[in-house]
Amino acid sequence: MIAVLCPNTAFAEEKVVTDSTIEYFEDGSYIVTELSESTVTTFAAQTKSSYKVSHFYNSNNVKEWTVRLDAAFSYTGSSATCTSAKTSYTIYNDAWKVTSAVPSKSGNKATGTFTVKKYLLGVSIKTVNRTLTITCSNTGVCS
Repeated sequence: MIAVLCPNTAFAEEKVVTDSTIEYFEDGSYIVTELSESTVTTFAAQTKSSYKVSHFYNSNNVKEWTVRLDAAFSYTGSSATCTSAKTSYTIYNDAWKVTSAVPSKSGNKATGTFTVKKYLLGVSIKTVNRTLTITCSNTGVCS
């Protein structure tokens, strides 16, 4: 007797797509924001993992901090739902502190809201508010 086991799911190859924008500030500093995504398709469901990250650089092109929103979506072709949203951050210059990093999700949208402050001698001298949003379409396209 020969037994053949077939899994209930078959996976398609992952694909990564990246989009990038740059926002400049008056003092010469700037933020580079990137969107990346990957798709796993099975017989049972279509899911998408995506993340959006903003890197803050000072006027000397030195990276000072990074904030990140990670999100997961499921989609069917007629609807899409955000199933998770998570925020994280990395500080490269100790003068900066993340004072707030709040994830949220609603429908087909994930949002990460951040407040990042720069301190000098214990006094806040600069505040950067950043909101990262990822939306997934019914066909699994993230933007």
